[in-house]
Amino acid sequence: MEALIVSNILLWALLIALAFAVMGLVRQIGVLHSRLAPAGALMVDKGVAVNEPAPQVTAADRNGRPVNFGYASGKAQLLFFLSPTCPICKSLLPAIKSIAKQQADRLDVVYVSDGDMDAQQALIREHKLEDATYVVGPEVGMTYQIGKLPYAALIDQNGILRSKGLVNSREHLDSLFEAEHLGSATLQQYLHGHAHAHDHGHDTPHSHA
Repeated sequence: MEALIVSNILLWALLIALAFAVMGLVRQIGVLHSRLAPAGALMVDKGVAVNEPAPQVTAADRNGRPVNFGYASGKAQLLFFLSPTCPICKSLLPAIKSIAKQQADRLDVVYVSDGDMDAQQALIREHKLEDATYVVGPEVGMTYQIGKLPYAALIDQNGILRSKGLVNSREHLDSLFEAEHLGSATLQQYLHGHAHAHDHGHDTPHSHA
């Protein structure tokens, strides 16, 4: 009986120690997370270079109306490449819609997809994209050499491709705009250039697409 009591006491002591250890780890993870820079969109090194004129192409939207891509206009243009069979694409649609609403005065959002029209129409109905510019066809994806989804590209009002990349979170989408403001192809590139300049005693970071 005495041995059983001692073993129970030891087990409780071990359990309490383990609980404190877990709490310590959770706190350290929280501190580490707060120090980490946001992960930017992953830019696949293919297709047109960032900070160069975007490919100019015209394609019909789902209603047969022509949509111009890469031409100079009064607004920037965000291309969001998606598919009805892509769960991550669907999860990002609320964020894309929010960006379109918040930046409507300076940004046109264009949804670009390909494949079965019935599936496209179901996606449009489900996510209430009836009023959005929605292009269905291979022309734009082939021109911009899109291989994986979801993918986004940001073109400024002068027709210059400012940032691009695979996106699977709102954070990745935001990094496209952050990279545009910083003059870098991706947020990671800016951070890398900033660290490199700091190591060499430079006051201003320089980065190239």
